[in-house]
Amino acid sequence: MFQDLQTKIWSGFYPANQQLPSENELAKQYHVSRITSKRALQELANIGLVQRRQGSGTFVRRGLRLRTLTKQILLVIPFTPESGLGDYITGIRAVLANQQQTLTVIDNHQFAQTSLTKIAADFDGIIYYPQNLATELSTLQQYTLAHMPLVLLDQTATGLPISAVVADNTQGGYLATQTLINNNHQRIIFLAQSDFAQSLNSSVAQRYFGYLQALAEQDLTFAVDPQQAHQLTTNQFADLLPFLEMAHVTGIVTENDLLALATMAFLQKNGVQIPQQFSIIGFDNITRSASSSPQLSTITQDFHTIGRQAAGLLQERIENPFDPDLKQITVPVKLTPRASINLLKNN
Repeated sequence: MFQDLQTKIWSGFYPANQQLPSENELAKQYHVSRITSKRALQELANIGLVQRRQGSGTFVRRGLRLRTLTKQILLVIPFTPESGLGDYITGIRAVLANQQQTLTVIDNHQFAQTSLTKIAADFDGIIYYPQNLATELSTLQQYTLAHMPLVLLDQTATGLPISAVVADNTQGGYLATQTLINNNHQRIIFLAQSDFAQSLNSSVAQRYFGYLQALAEQDLTFAVDPQQAHQLTTNQFADLLPFLEMAHVTGIVTENDLLALATMAFLQKNGVQIPQQFSIIGFDNITRSASSSPQLSTITQDFHTIGRQAAGLLQERIENPFDPDLKQITVPVKLTPRASINLLKNN
C-alpha cells in the first residue's frame, strides 16, 4: 500500500497539494485495516512526500515537482582530476555505472557562473566539493531550497541541511600528532595555509582539533594557536625558521601534503635536514608524497570510498529529494608512514 501510494505520487496521479483519501477510505480501497492505512500515510509523511494537516487530512507536499531524469550527474570540484589531489571520480563512476548515468566534471567558478535553471534541466543531481563553504553557501542554499539533489564532499557544517561525506579529519590530525609523540616529539606545531580560524567547521579546523586532542591527552602544553598556524606559512615562510629555533620545535603536522612538501623544500633550501632535525607529516597521500625526498609520511584518505559513498547518497536524494533524513557519513583515515619521520633521541 505504501509503495503503491508512493508510486502514484511520483507519477502525478496525486499532484502537488492534492488531498489523499482518508485513512478509512484507503482501508476500504486496499482491503486493509485502518491501522495499516494510517501507518502508510505516516510513512509517506516520514519521507517528506506528504504533509498531515491537523483537522484537514493528508496532502501531497505543496512543493512537489516532477522532473524528467537525464541520467547526467554533475561533479563540482576545485581542482582538476589530473592534479593528483584526490581520486574521487573512480569511486563515483563505479556507482553511476550501475545506474547507467554519465558524469560531467566542472570547477567551482564555472558552476557559480551557471544558472540553477540550466543545472536543474541538465543534471539529475550534484556532488559538490566546496572551495570555501562559507562563501559558497549562498549559492548552495538556492539548490537546497529548490530541492535539487545535492551531496557535499570534504566539508560540511553542524546542522547544515545537505547530505555530506567527509574524511575523519579530526582522527587524521590526532593520528599524525600521536605518531610524532610516539617518536618522542613533544614540541610539535600545526601549519596551515588557510585561515581556518574564520571557518571552524572546515576540514583544516577539524585536523587542528585532532592535533590539540593528541597533545592534551599526553599533557603536552606547547601548541600553536590557529593564527600562528597560518601566520607561520605566510610570506613564503618568512617567520618559520626563527620560530622553530626559538620554540625548540622538532615535529610538524601540516594541513595537507602540498603544504608539507612546500615546507620541506623551504627547510631543505635553508640547510635543514629532514627528518634528522624536523619530522613532518602531511595529509591526503597525494601522488607526489611517495616520490619526494625524503618520502613524505602522511594521513591517507580513502578517496574511492568517499566517492562511492557520495554517489550512493546522491542516488537516494534523486529517488526522493524531499526526504528529511539528511545523512552525514564520515570515512576513516589511516597513517602511511614513510621516511619524513625520525625517532627523536635524548628528548
